Amino acid sequence: MNISKSFFVILLAALLGFGLAGCKAEGDSLATNTPSTRNADQDHDGIPDVTDNCPAIANADQADADGDGIGDVCDDDRDGDGVPNDTDNCPFTANADQADVDSDGIGDVCDANNDQDNDGIDDGVDNCPTIFNPEQGDLDNDGIGDVCDDDADGDGVPNNPDNCDFTPNVDQADTDSDGIGDACEDDRDNDTILDPNDNCLETPNTDQADQDVDGIGDVCDDDRDGDGVPNGTDNCPFTANADQADTDGDGIGDVCDGGGGDPTDTDGDGIPDTTDNCPMTPNFDQADADGDGKGDVCDDDGFSCGATFNYQPLTTANYTAEGGVLGVCLGCSVDNPERSLDNDNNTFAQVNIGAALVYGGGYVKAVANDTNQDITDNTVGFVVSDPGSQLLNLSVLGNFPTIRYFNDGVEVDSATVGGGLLGLDLLGIAGNDNTRFLSAPASTQPFDSLQLDYAGLVNANATFRVHQVCVGSP
Repeated sequence: MNISKSFFVILLAALLGFGLAGCKAEGDSLATNTPSTRNADQDHDGIPDVTDNCPAIANADQADADGDGIGDVCDDDRDGDGVPNDTDNCPFTANADQADVDSDGIGDVCDANNDQDNDGIDDGVDNCPTIFNPEQGDLDNDGIGDVCDDDADGDGVPNNPDNCDFTPNVDQADTDSDGIGDACEDDRDNDTILDPNDNCLETPNTDQADQDVDGIGDVCDDDRDGDGVPNGTDNCPFTANADQADTDGDGIGDVCDGGGGDPTDTDGDGIPDTTDNCPMTPNFDQADADGDGKGDVCDDDGFSCGATFNYQPLTTANYTAEGGVLGVCLGCSVDNPERSLDNDNNTFAQVNIGAALVYGGGYVKAVANDTNQDITDNTVGFVVSDPGSQLLNLSVLGNFPTIRYFNDGVEVDSATVGGGLLGLDLLGIAGNDNTRFLSAPASTQPFDSLQLDYAGLVNANATFRVHQVCVGSP
Protein backbone atom coordinates (compact mmCIF):
# COMPACT_ATOMS: atom_id res chain seq x y z
CA MET A 1 0.00 0.00 0.00
CA ASN A 2 2.76 2.43 1.05
CA ILE A 3 4.81 1.38 -2.02
CA SER A 4 1.86 2.20 -4.33
CA LYS A 5 1.40 5.60 -2.72
CA SER A 6 5.11 6.40 -3.05
CA PHE A 7 5.12 5.35 -6.70
CA PHE A 8 2.10 7.56 -7.37
CA VAL A 9 3.75 10.62 -5.73
CA ILE A 10 6.92 10.13 -7.79
CA LEU A 11 4.95 9.75 -11.01
CA LEU A 12 2.94 12.92 -10.27
CA ALA A 13 6.08 14.95 -9.58
CA ALA A 14 7.66 13.79 -12.81
CA LEU A 15 4.61 14.79 -14.82
CA LEU A 16 4.50 18.21 -13.19
CA GLY A 17 8.22 18.74 -13.82
CA PHE A 18 7.86 17.83 -17.49
CA GLY A 19 4.94 20.22 -17.86
CA LEU A 20 6.81 23.11 -16.26
CA ALA A 21 9.85 22.47 -18.39
CA GLY A 22 7.74 22.69 -21.52
CA CYS A 23 6.33 26.10 -20.55
CA LYS A 24 8.03 29.44 -21.09
CA ALA A 25 7.52 32.86 -19.59
CA GLU A 26 5.84 35.53 -21.68
CA GLY A 27 8.38 37.08 -24.01
CA ASP A 28 10.82 34.14 -23.84
CA SER A 29 11.85 32.43 -27.02
CA LEU A 30 13.15 28.95 -27.58
CA ALA A 31 15.33 30.21 -30.40
CA THR A 32 17.95 32.97 -30.33
CA ASN A 33 17.80 35.34 -33.28
CA THR A 34 21.00 36.74 -34.76
CA PRO A 35 21.20 40.43 -33.64
CA SER A 36 20.26 42.82 -36.40
CA THR A 37 23.27 44.94 -35.37
CA ARG A 38 25.78 42.11 -35.72
CA ASN A 39 27.94 44.25 -38.03
CA ALA A 40 27.63 47.51 -36.06
CA ASP A 41 30.93 48.93 -34.75
CA GLN A 42 30.14 52.15 -32.91
CA ASP A 43 33.72 52.79 -31.75
CA HIS A 44 35.18 52.04 -35.21
CA ASP A 45 37.96 49.83 -33.83
CA GLY A 46 37.37 47.02 -36.31
CA ILE A 47 35.65 44.78 -33.74
CA PRO A 48 31.85 44.32 -34.21
CA ASP A 49 29.83 45.47 -31.19
CA VAL A 50 28.44 41.96 -30.62
CA THR A 51 31.95 40.64 -29.89
CA ASP A 52 33.66 43.86 -28.74
CA ASN A 53 34.46 43.79 -25.03
CA CYS A 54 34.29 47.60 -25.02
CA PRO A 55 31.80 48.46 -27.80
CA ALA A 56 31.76 52.20 -27.09
CA ILE A 57 35.53 52.75 -26.66
CA ALA A 58 38.11 51.88 -29.33
CA ASN A 59 40.32 48.96 -28.22
CA ALA A 60 41.37 46.91 -31.20
CA ASP A 61 43.64 44.75 -29.00
CA GLN A 62 40.63 43.70 -26.78
CA ALA A 63 42.98 43.52 -23.76
CA ASP A 64 41.21 42.13 -20.66
CA ALA A 65 43.68 41.70 -17.78
CA ASP A 66 41.25 40.06 -15.33
CA GLY A 67 39.49 37.98 -17.99
CA ASP A 68 36.04 39.16 -16.93
CA GLY A 69 34.84 39.88 -20.48
CA ILE A 70 35.11 43.65 -20.02
CA GLY A 71 38.02 45.27 -21.88
CA ASP A 72 40.61 47.07 -19.78
CA VAL A 73 39.85 50.45 -21.36
CA CYS A 74 36.29 50.43 -20.00
CA ASP A 75 36.68 48.16 -16.93
CA ASP A 76 36.13 50.05 -13.67
CA ASP A 77 38.04 47.28 -11.91
CA ARG A 78 40.82 46.32 -14.30
CA ASP A 79 42.53 43.79 -12.03
CA GLY A 80 39.23 42.21 -10.91
CA ASP A 81 39.90 42.37 -7.18
CA GLY A 82 36.63 44.11 -6.30
CA VAL A 83 38.25 47.49 -5.69
CA PRO A 84 37.51 50.23 -8.29
CA ASN A 85 40.54 51.47 -10.24
CA ASP A 86 40.34 55.03 -8.90
CA THR A 87 40.63 53.88 -5.26
CA ASP A 88 42.71 50.72 -5.82
CA ASN A 89 46.23 51.10 -4.41
CA CYS A 90 47.38 48.50 -6.95
CA PRO A 91 45.09 49.05 -9.98
CA PHE A 92 46.97 46.61 -12.19
CA THR A 93 47.51 43.82 -9.65
CA ALA A 94 44.69 42.08 -7.75
CA ASN A 95 44.81 42.80 -4.00
CA ALA A 96 41.35 42.79 -2.48
CA ASP A 97 42.78 43.39 1.01
CA GLN A 98 44.55 46.60 -0.12
CA ALA A 99 47.35 45.84 2.35
CA ASP A 100 49.83 48.71 2.60
CA VAL A 101 52.28 48.07 5.42
CA ASP A 102 54.32 51.25 4.92
CA SER A 103 51.22 53.40 4.32
CA ASP A 104 52.69 55.02 1.22
CA GLY A 105 49.48 54.65 -0.77
CA ILE A 106 50.88 51.79 -2.85
CA GLY A 107 49.62 48.31 -2.05
CA ASP A 108 52.17 45.80 -0.79
CA VAL A 109 51.70 43.47 -3.78
CA CYS A 110 52.87 46.14 -6.21
CA ASP A 111 55.08 48.26 -3.96
CA ALA A 112 58.57 47.90 -5.31
CA ASN A 113 59.81 50.88 -3.29
CA ASN A 114 61.65 51.76 -6.46
CA ASP A 115 61.35 54.54 -9.08
CA GLN A 116 63.88 53.72 -11.75
CA ASP A 117 62.83 56.52 -14.14
CA ASN A 118 62.83 59.13 -11.34
CA ASP A 119 59.45 60.57 -12.27
CA GLY A 120 58.07 60.42 -8.73
CA ILE A 121 55.81 57.44 -9.51
CA ASP A 122 56.69 54.13 -7.83
CA ASP A 123 57.47 51.40 -10.34
CA GLY A 124 54.70 49.30 -8.88
CA VAL A 125 52.03 51.69 -10.13
CA ASP A 126 53.97 53.56 -12.83
CA ASN A 127 52.35 52.91 -16.24
CA CYS A 128 55.77 53.46 -17.84
CA PRO A 129 58.27 52.41 -15.13
CA THR A 130 61.36 52.89 -17.29
CA ILE A 131 60.39 56.14 -19.08
CA PHE A 132 59.94 59.47 -17.28
CA ASN A 133 56.21 60.39 -17.34
CA PRO A 134 55.02 61.98 -14.11
CA GLU A 135 51.71 62.94 -15.76
CA GLN A 136 50.95 59.21 -16.39
CA GLY A 137 49.04 60.02 -19.59
CA ASP A 138 47.18 56.98 -20.95
CA LEU A 139 44.98 58.04 -23.86
CA ASP A 140 43.50 54.63 -24.61
CA ASN A 141 43.22 53.72 -20.92
CA ASP A 142 44.95 50.38 -21.45
CA GLY A 143 47.25 50.67 -18.43
CA ILE A 144 50.28 51.46 -20.59
CA GLY A 145 51.41 55.10 -20.56
CA ASP A 146 51.34 56.96 -23.83
CA VAL A 147 55.10 57.53 -23.88
CA CYS A 148 55.80 53.79 -23.90
CA ASP A 149 52.67 52.50 -25.63
CA ASP A 150 53.33 51.14 -29.13
CA ASP A 151 49.70 51.98 -29.96
CA ALA A 152 48.93 55.07 -27.90
CA ASP A 153 45.42 55.61 -29.25
CA GLY A 154 44.47 51.93 -29.11
CA ASP A 155 43.15 51.74 -32.67
CA GLY A 156 45.16 48.66 -33.58
CA VAL A 157 47.62 50.60 -35.75
CA PRO A 158 51.11 50.94 -34.20
CA ASN A 159 52.29 54.51 -33.58
CA ASN A 160 54.70 54.01 -36.42
CA PRO A 161 53.14 54.07 -39.03
CA ASP A 162 49.88 55.43 -37.46
CA ASN A 163 49.12 58.78 -39.17
CA CYS A 164 47.17 59.90 -36.05
CA ASP A 165 49.16 58.67 -33.05
CA PHE A 166 46.74 60.05 -30.48
CA THR A 167 43.39 59.82 -32.29
CA PRO A 168 41.83 56.41 -33.09
CA ASN A 169 41.49 55.98 -36.87
CA VAL A 170 41.56 52.36 -37.95
CA ASP A 171 40.98 53.31 -41.61
CA GLN A 172 44.03 55.67 -41.67
CA ALA A 173 42.16 57.90 -44.15
CA ASP A 174 44.34 60.77 -45.43
CA THR A 175 42.49 62.72 -48.11
CA ASP A 176 45.28 65.13 -49.00
CA SER A 177 48.06 62.51 -48.65
CA ASP A 178 50.11 64.76 -46.38
CA GLY A 179 50.87 62.00 -43.88
CA ILE A 180 48.39 63.34 -41.30
CA GLY A 181 45.18 61.33 -40.98
CA ASP A 182 41.85 63.05 -41.59
CA ALA A 183 40.76 62.25 -38.02
CA CYS A 184 43.44 64.56 -36.59
CA GLU A 185 43.94 66.91 -39.55
CA ASP A 186 42.91 70.56 -39.18
CA ASP A 187 42.92 70.98 -42.96
CA ARG A 188 42.34 67.60 -44.55
CA ASP A 189 42.22 68.82 -48.17
CA ASN A 190 45.25 71.09 -47.65
CA ASP A 191 43.60 74.16 -49.22
CA THR A 192 44.61 76.51 -46.34
CA ILE A 193 41.00 76.67 -45.09
CA LEU A 194 40.71 74.94 -41.70
CA ASP A 195 38.12 72.16 -41.57
CA PRO A 196 35.69 73.95 -39.19
CA ASN A 197 35.38 76.75 -41.78
CA ASP A 198 35.83 74.73 -44.99
CA ASN A 199 32.67 74.21 -47.07
CA CYS A 200 34.35 71.34 -48.98
CA LEU A 201 36.33 69.31 -46.46
CA GLU A 202 37.82 66.86 -48.93
CA THR A 203 38.13 68.94 -52.10
CA PRO A 204 40.52 71.94 -52.26
CA ASN A 205 38.68 75.23 -52.78
CA THR A 206 40.52 78.18 -51.31
CA ASP A 207 37.96 80.65 -52.68
CA GLN A 208 35.09 78.82 -50.85
CA ALA A 209 32.76 79.72 -53.74
CA ASP A 210 29.17 78.71 -52.94
CA GLN A 211 26.82 79.92 -55.67
CA ASP A 212 23.57 78.76 -54.05
CA VAL A 213 24.70 79.69 -50.54
CA ASP A 214 23.77 76.28 -49.16
CA GLY A 215 26.95 75.83 -47.14
CA ILE A 216 28.39 73.36 -49.66
CA GLY A 217 31.19 74.69 -51.85
CA ASP A 218 30.60 74.68 -55.59
CA VAL A 219 33.44 72.23 -56.29
CA CYS A 220 31.76 69.52 -54.20
CA ASP A 221 28.10 70.52 -54.60
CA ASP A 222 26.07 68.05 -56.70
CA ASP A 223 23.57 70.83 -57.34
CA ARG A 224 25.66 73.97 -57.68
CA ASP A 225 22.81 76.35 -58.54
CA GLY A 226 20.48 74.91 -55.88
CA ASP A 227 17.49 74.36 -58.16
CA GLY A 228 17.00 70.71 -57.21
CA VAL A 229 18.39 69.36 -60.48
CA PRO A 230 21.79 67.59 -60.24
CA ASN A 231 24.64 69.22 -62.18
CA GLY A 232 25.01 66.21 -64.48
CA THR A 233 21.48 66.49 -65.84
CA ASP A 234 20.85 70.23 -65.33
CA ASN A 235 20.53 72.04 -68.65
CA CYS A 236 21.69 75.22 -66.88
CA PRO A 237 24.05 73.96 -64.15
CA PHE A 238 25.13 77.48 -63.13
CA THR A 239 21.72 79.16 -63.21
CA ALA A 240 18.74 78.01 -61.14
CA ASN A 241 15.91 76.70 -63.36
CA ALA A 242 13.95 73.97 -61.61
CA ASP A 243 11.51 73.73 -64.55
CA GLN A 244 14.38 73.02 -67.02
CA ALA A 245 12.43 74.92 -69.68
CA ASP A 246 14.11 74.62 -73.10
CA THR A 247 11.85 76.23 -75.71
CA ASP A 248 14.09 75.60 -78.71
CA GLY A 249 15.01 72.07 -77.60
CA ASP A 250 18.74 72.62 -78.00
CA GLY A 251 19.63 71.11 -74.62
CA ILE A 252 20.39 74.50 -73.08
CA GLY A 253 17.82 75.85 -70.65
CA ASP A 254 16.04 79.05 -71.62
CA VAL A 255 17.41 80.99 -68.63
CA CYS A 256 21.00 80.55 -69.81
CA ASP A 257 20.44 80.22 -73.56
CA GLY A 258 20.86 83.90 -74.26
CA GLY A 259 17.63 83.85 -76.23
CA GLY A 260 19.43 82.87 -79.42
CA GLY A 261 19.25 79.14 -79.05
CA ASP A 262 22.89 78.85 -80.15
CA PRO A 263 24.62 76.00 -78.27
CA THR A 264 28.08 76.84 -79.64
CA ASP A 265 30.70 76.54 -76.90
CA THR A 266 34.01 77.52 -78.50
CA ASP A 267 36.18 77.01 -75.40
CA GLY A 268 34.41 73.81 -74.31
CA ASP A 269 33.83 74.90 -70.72
CA GLY A 270 30.12 74.05 -70.70
CA ILE A 271 28.98 77.67 -71.07
CA PRO A 272 27.48 78.64 -74.46
CA ASP A 273 29.29 81.49 -76.18
CA THR A 274 26.14 83.59 -75.97
CA THR A 275 26.41 83.78 -72.18
CA ASP A 276 30.09 82.96 -71.57
CA ASN A 277 32.00 85.94 -70.11
CA CYS A 278 35.18 84.51 -71.67
CA PRO A 279 33.99 82.59 -74.76
CA MET A 280 37.51 81.88 -76.03
CA THR A 281 39.07 80.82 -72.71
CA PRO A 282 37.70 77.97 -70.52
CA ASN A 283 36.30 79.25 -67.22
CA PHE A 284 33.34 77.18 -66.07
CA ASP A 285 33.12 79.19 -62.80
CA GLN A 286 32.64 82.47 -64.76
CA ALA A 287 34.58 84.33 -62.05
CA ASP A 288 34.47 88.11 -62.56
CA ALA A 289 36.25 89.80 -59.65
CA ASP A 290 35.75 93.39 -60.80
CA GLY A 291 32.15 92.85 -62.00
CA ASP A 292 32.75 94.32 -65.44
CA GLY A 293 31.15 91.43 -67.32
CA LYS A 294 34.48 90.06 -68.49
CA GLY A 295 35.75 86.87 -66.82
CA ASP A 296 38.92 87.11 -64.78
CA VAL A 297 40.81 84.66 -67.01
CA CYS A 298 40.47 86.96 -70.02
CA ASP A 299 40.14 90.34 -68.29
CA ASP A 300 43.27 92.42 -68.89
CA ASP A 301 42.14 95.45 -66.89
CA GLY A 302 41.71 93.96 -63.46
CA PHE A 303 43.22 91.44 -61.08
CA SER A 304 42.69 89.51 -57.88
CA CYS A 305 45.38 89.66 -55.26
CA GLY A 306 45.88 86.73 -52.88
CA ALA A 307 48.00 83.73 -52.03
CA THR A 308 46.40 81.54 -54.72
CA PHE A 309 46.05 84.15 -57.49
CA ASN A 310 48.42 85.42 -60.18
CA TYR A 311 49.07 88.54 -58.09
CA GLN A 312 50.74 88.10 -54.72
CA PRO A 313 50.38 90.61 -51.85
CA LEU A 314 53.44 92.29 -50.38
CA THR A 315 53.39 91.67 -46.62
CA THR A 316 55.07 92.84 -43.45
CA ALA A 317 57.29 89.76 -43.60
CA ASN A 318 59.41 91.54 -46.25
CA TYR A 319 58.21 95.15 -46.32
CA THR A 320 57.58 98.04 -43.97
CA ALA A 321 54.55 100.26 -44.52
CA GLU A 322 54.76 104.04 -44.48
CA GLY A 323 52.24 106.80 -44.97
CA GLY A 324 52.35 110.58 -45.04
CA VAL A 325 51.07 113.93 -46.34
CA LEU A 326 52.08 115.43 -49.69
CA GLY A 327 52.35 119.13 -50.60
CA VAL A 328 50.09 121.71 -49.00
CA CYS A 329 47.27 119.83 -47.34
CA LEU A 330 45.11 121.07 -44.46
CA GLY A 331 43.50 118.50 -42.15
CA CYS A 332 45.25 115.68 -43.98
CA SER A 333 46.46 112.39 -42.51
CA VAL A 334 47.13 108.75 -43.27
CA ASP A 335 45.63 106.18 -40.87
CA ASN A 336 46.99 102.67 -40.32
CA PRO A 337 49.43 102.40 -43.26
CA GLU A 338 50.49 98.95 -41.97
CA ARG A 339 47.10 97.53 -42.93
CA SER A 340 48.02 97.84 -46.59
CA LEU A 341 50.50 94.99 -46.01
CA ASP A 342 48.45 92.64 -43.78
CA ASN A 343 47.23 90.40 -46.63
CA ASP A 344 43.58 91.13 -45.82
CA ASN A 345 41.21 92.81 -48.31
CA ASN A 346 38.83 93.69 -45.47
CA THR A 347 41.28 96.10 -43.82
CA PHE A 348 42.90 99.19 -45.27
CA ALA A 349 45.19 102.18 -44.87
CA GLN A 350 43.18 105.39 -45.27
CA VAL A 351 44.27 108.71 -46.77
CA ASN A 352 42.16 111.56 -45.37
CA ILE A 353 42.17 114.98 -47.10
CA GLY A 354 40.51 118.03 -45.58
CA ALA A 355 41.66 120.62 -48.11
CA ALA A 356 44.62 120.23 -50.47
CA LEU A 357 45.97 123.36 -52.14
CA VAL A 358 48.73 123.82 -54.73
CA TYR A 359 49.08 120.11 -55.19
CA GLY A 360 48.46 118.21 -51.99
CA GLY A 361 47.31 114.86 -50.72
CA GLY A 362 48.74 111.74 -49.10
CA TYR A 363 50.60 108.54 -49.89
CA VAL A 364 50.98 104.92 -48.79
CA LYS A 365 54.31 103.18 -49.37
CA ALA A 366 55.73 99.64 -49.16
CA VAL A 367 59.46 99.86 -48.37
CA ALA A 368 61.63 96.77 -48.87
CA ASN A 369 63.38 95.55 -45.73
CA ASP A 370 66.13 94.12 -47.92
CA THR A 371 66.94 96.56 -50.74
CA ASN A 372 69.07 93.92 -52.44
CA GLN A 373 65.90 92.00 -53.31
CA ASP A 374 64.43 93.84 -56.31
CA ILE A 375 60.87 93.22 -57.48
CA THR A 376 61.05 91.16 -60.69
CA ASP A 377 57.34 90.79 -61.52
CA ASN A 378 56.08 92.45 -64.69
CA THR A 379 52.98 94.11 -63.20
CA VAL A 380 52.31 96.00 -59.99
CA GLY A 381 49.00 97.05 -58.50
CA PHE A 382 46.99 98.28 -55.54
CA VAL A 383 43.61 97.12 -54.25
CA VAL A 384 41.83 100.39 -53.42
CA SER A 385 38.41 101.84 -52.65
CA ASP A 386 36.77 105.24 -52.27
CA PRO A 387 33.93 105.49 -49.70
CA GLY A 388 32.08 108.00 -51.84
CA SER A 389 33.36 111.30 -50.46
CA GLN A 390 33.03 114.45 -52.55
CA LEU A 391 36.06 114.96 -54.74
CA LEU A 392 37.26 118.07 -56.57
CA ASN A 393 40.33 117.73 -58.73
CA LEU A 394 41.36 120.48 -61.10
CA SER A 395 44.15 118.40 -62.60
CA VAL A 396 41.50 116.28 -64.33
CA LEU A 397 43.30 113.16 -63.14
CA GLY A 398 46.47 114.43 -64.86
CA ASN A 399 48.70 113.39 -61.99
CA PHE A 400 46.41 111.67 -59.54
CA PRO A 401 46.69 108.95 -58.42
CA THR A 402 50.31 108.02 -59.14
CA ILE A 403 52.35 104.85 -58.64
CA ARG A 404 56.02 105.58 -57.90
CA TYR A 405 58.91 103.11 -58.14
CA PHE A 406 61.90 103.36 -55.79
CA ASN A 407 65.27 101.65 -55.74
CA ASP A 408 67.52 101.97 -52.70
CA GLY A 409 65.39 104.89 -51.52
CA VAL A 410 65.54 106.84 -54.80
CA GLU A 411 62.57 107.29 -57.15
CA VAL A 412 63.40 105.74 -60.54
CA ASP A 413 60.06 105.82 -62.38
CA SER A 414 56.34 106.56 -62.09
CA ALA A 415 52.99 105.72 -63.63
CA THR A 416 50.11 108.20 -63.77
CA VAL A 417 46.73 108.45 -65.41
CA GLY A 418 47.10 110.04 -68.86
CA GLY A 419 50.73 110.93 -68.40
CA GLY A 420 54.11 109.91 -67.04
CA LEU A 421 56.46 107.28 -68.36
CA LEU A 422 54.11 104.36 -67.79
CA GLY A 423 50.40 103.90 -68.35
CA LEU A 424 48.14 103.35 -65.33
CA ASP A 425 44.82 101.46 -65.51
CA LEU A 426 42.24 103.31 -63.42
CA LEU A 427 39.11 101.26 -62.81
CA GLY A 428 36.17 103.14 -61.33
CA ILE A 429 37.87 104.84 -58.37
CA ALA A 430 35.69 107.75 -57.27
CA GLY A 431 32.33 107.39 -55.57
CA ASN A 432 32.32 103.62 -55.17
CA ASP A 433 32.66 101.72 -51.89
CA ASN A 434 33.63 98.49 -53.61
CA THR A 435 37.28 97.62 -53.97
CA ARG A 436 38.82 98.40 -57.34
CA PHE A 437 42.19 97.77 -58.85
CA LEU A 438 44.99 100.09 -59.90
CA SER A 439 47.62 98.35 -61.99
CA ALA A 440 50.56 99.31 -64.12
CA PRO A 441 53.41 97.56 -65.94
CA ALA A 442 56.55 97.29 -63.85
CA SER A 443 59.27 99.83 -64.50
CA THR A 444 62.13 98.74 -66.74
CA GLN A 445 64.42 100.25 -64.10
CA PRO A 446 65.41 98.07 -61.12
CA PHE A 447 63.14 98.81 -58.14
CA ASP A 448 62.53 97.35 -54.69
CA SER A 449 59.75 99.55 -53.24
CA LEU A 450 56.40 101.01 -54.31
CA GLN A 451 54.39 104.10 -53.38
CA LEU A 452 50.85 105.14 -54.27
CA ASP A 453 50.09 108.90 -54.20
CA TYR A 454 46.58 110.26 -53.91
CA ALA A 455 47.02 113.94 -54.73
CA GLY A 456 46.02 116.74 -57.09
CA LEU A 457 46.00 120.50 -57.52
CA VAL A 458 42.81 120.93 -55.48
CA ASN A 459 41.18 118.22 -53.38
CA ALA A 460 38.48 118.74 -50.76
CA ASN A 461 36.92 116.38 -48.25
CA ALA A 462 38.37 113.31 -49.97
CA THR A 463 38.98 109.84 -48.55
CA PHE A 464 40.94 107.09 -50.25
CA ARG A 465 41.70 103.56 -49.02
CA VAL A 466 44.53 101.18 -49.88
CA HIS A 467 43.70 97.55 -49.03
CA GLN A 468 46.71 95.71 -50.48
CA VAL A 469 49.91 96.24 -52.47
CA CYS A 470 50.38 93.53 -55.09
CA VAL A 471 52.84 92.30 -57.70
CA GLY A 472 52.52 89.55 -60.27
CA SER A 473 53.42 88.10 -63.65
CA PRO A 474 50.17 86.79 -65.12
